[in-house]
Amino acid sequence: MITSLHIKNIALIKELKLELTTGLNILSGETGAGKSIIIDSLNFVLGDKADKSLIRYGESTASVQVIFSTDNLSDELKNTLNETGIELDDFLIIRRTMNENSKNECRINDMAVTLTALKRIVSQLVDIHSQHEHQSLLSESNHIKILDNYSKNTRELKVILKQRLSIYRKAENELSTFPSEDERARQMDILSFQINEITDAKIYEGEEEKLIQERLRINNSQKIIDALSSASNKLNNDDGYSALTSIGYSIKELNSIAKYNEIYADLLQRLDVVKIELNDIASTISDEIDDASNEVFDSTQVEKRLDVIRSIKKRFGYTLDDIMIFLDKAQNEYDRLNFAEERISKLESIIKNESIEIIKLSKELHDKRVEISINFEKEIMSNLNDLGMTGSVFKVDIVYPDNNQMLLNKVGENGVDEIKFLISPNKGEPLRPLAKIASGGEMSRFMLGLKNITAELEGIDTLVFDEIDTGISGHIAKVVANKLFNIAVKRQVLAVTHLPQLAAMADTHYLISKEERDGKTYTYVNPLNPNASLKEIMRLTGADINSKSGLENAKELKATCDEYKKSKSIASNI
Repeated sequence: MITSLHIKNIALIKELKLELTTGLNILSGETGAGKSIIIDSLNFVLGDKADKSLIRYGESTASVQVIFSTDNLSDELKNTLNETGIELDDFLIIRRTMNENSKNECRINDMAVTLTALKRIVSQLVDIHSQHEHQSLLSESNHIKILDNYSKNTRELKVILKQRLSIYRKAENELSTFPSEDERARQMDILSFQINEITDAKIYEGEEEKLIQERLRINNSQKIIDALSSASNKLNNDDGYSALTSIGYSIKELNSIAKYNEIYADLLQRLDVVKIELNDIASTISDEIDDASNEVFDSTQVEKRLDVIRSIKKRFGYTLDDIMIFLDKAQNEYDRLNFAEERISKLESIIKNESIEIIKLSKELHDKRVEISINFEKEIMSNLNDLGMTGSVFKVDIVYPDNNQMLLNKVGENGVDEIKFLISPNKGEPLRPLAKIASGGEMSRFMLGLKNITAELEGIDTLVFDEIDTGISGHIAKVVANKLFNIAVKRQVLAVTHLPQLAAMADTHYLISKEERDGKTYTYVNPLNPNASLKEIMRLTGADINSKSGLENAKELKATCDEYKKSKSIASNI
């Protein structure tokens, strides 16, 4: 439910903070005081078009913030919040701002969200009804949900149907992936060629790098022989100046003085080690010279192998891992196509069996809906009679497909029924969809009657009614007040009204007023204590503020409403 509403710079409102309660919240006030501004602000923060004309004159930005309690969120809404990335807290804070350039921003719990995401979330939190704006019930796509919620008998059937549909569609999707027999043969030829090409290539990890290094060695063969020969000469030259000869002289000299100092002995030992290592190096270089001199350097085979590797990589994957993944997929697809006939036969059998069950379940769902629609129609018309629409006829129109193929093409998790609510508000008039009802007063009463039946079923905690009592008076006004309270017993209801009967039924009564100050007009909303509420009820009845009879009439009206509320409270506890 809504716990608070904060409006800033909307029309005549400079800044307003409104704390709301459970039960029936009534807002009343003089014509022009700004009652519609409250609803416009609420509509804006809940996703209506950002209209810059709403921004208070002289201001450049406007904002509205609404805070919802999260105590009774449905699992569906929790999933929606999770999918949107919004963390669940004790409160859901929705804030929307706009500027004079019509730019606007939506945030939920301080996280920026799209307008689409905002609408998806708030549609499960609050439903706003005015004479010509009835969001959820006017949408024919919701009628099947409302009827199914009215009776829980369809729930188990829908769960089974969903499971059957999942198997059926999965089999259909897989079957659609198999090409014709000729096409399968063509694809298998291609796959076989690709598989053989990769496996015959026998590429191993690091082979390309090794071949590149080999090619580099071949291309620099003469340079390698020259360098090895020069290094050998420097080590072994017989002119007396080779490295080995020089080390030999050094060893001889140090040997003559080694006994005089441990350092000289240590140096002598280290030179002996160097000499051994240099002899080994010289021998290895000599061997490499022989090998290099005797080797035939031909890069032709290396280049051919590199061409094979690069061709494979270009077509099947940049790395060996990529190539192996491609090979694995190609082999799996080849096997799948190779055994296609067997799999296709099995899938066709699944589809046939599941289609029989789906048709059967859809018909069972249809029959149950036809059955429950009879009581649903009776309850609606009973409520409409209470509200003075005695000549009204309400009908649940349920359309079922003419043939099984059409059914299978259209079936969904809710079955295949197309359901519309039809009404004839006056005797002798034809049945028409709800959206086609001409009279706003008739529409309002129908919606109120329907809400008395469906409010709890829809799972929406907050309902807002904007002057749905227009054109209603006398006894019907009293009935409307009773119906609103019936909804508010288990739901939060906000109602903007001009009827004293509704104001007297309020659990919390707010007065919308405006005043001029410093050449500017300001709208305010204040909760009323019992005495102030009685005075507002007197004003709504047309009584003079000092009228004793008017006060007594207001008290009597309030007492009557309190008695009705008490009776409903006792009934709900029995």
